[in-house]
Amino acid sequence: MNDPNLAIRPNFLSEDFAEACLQLTSDTVNNNQVARILRTLWDIQNTKEIQRWNMCREEEDQMARDLAIQEAEESALRQCHLCEEMEAALAEECRKNKAKYVPVLDVKVPSGPVNIPAPYMTCKLKKGEYCKLYFFTNDGLAEVESFDPLINDEALTLLKGDNRQRIWVPASNTRDKSTIIKDEDLTWEQFGEASVHFLEAMREHDWQEDRVEMHVKFWTTLENH
Repeated sequence: MNDPNLAIRPNFLSEDFAEACLQLTSDTVNNNQVARILRTLWDIQNTKEIQRWNMCREEEDQMARDLAIQEAEESALRQCHLCEEMEAALAEECRKNKAKYVPVLDVKVPSGPVNIPAPYMTCKLKKGEYCKLYFFTNDGLAEVESFDPLINDEALTLLKGDNRQRIWVPASNTRDKSTIIKDEDLTWEQFGEASVHFLEAMREHDWQEDRVEMHVKFWTTLENH
């Protein structure tokens, strides 16, 4: 159907409509009057066609808008489901490969050696218990791998006694203590090594700053004595 808004009203006085006008003329109605009547009838019909045309266009436009909204909603829903699936897959991947997704802290790469005391001493340090300074000397740190990473001195381990009976003994009794030097027997050089490493370990294990400063002042006083 052509757009009736673009329709051009014909000239009813032209030869194309001469025969039609002749059929409508009479003693009281001449050709000009017939042409006016035909123009009026054409305008009435064209107006109705324009109304129907515009109504159809509005319905089609509304259907197009509704379809676009529906497609947008369906697309958003698909995207949401896709994001949920990706998040679930990533969560499962993180669960299976935890080490792969451990967050990297924004810290500088150590320029020197990293000193890690024996796990035995680390546990005591975390608890705030007395730690022998030997374990924080260069020699003590070098012997870390020779110690069994047990929790504390109260932990028990199973050993075979002289009578071949198995007995439970404190884990601390199973360590080779022959190489451990008492605090008072440390050399001045070893004391300096231990003080530096011990302070690093205190800060690493979140000791209160006033406690750390107290040790700094204590060791500084000893060194300047």
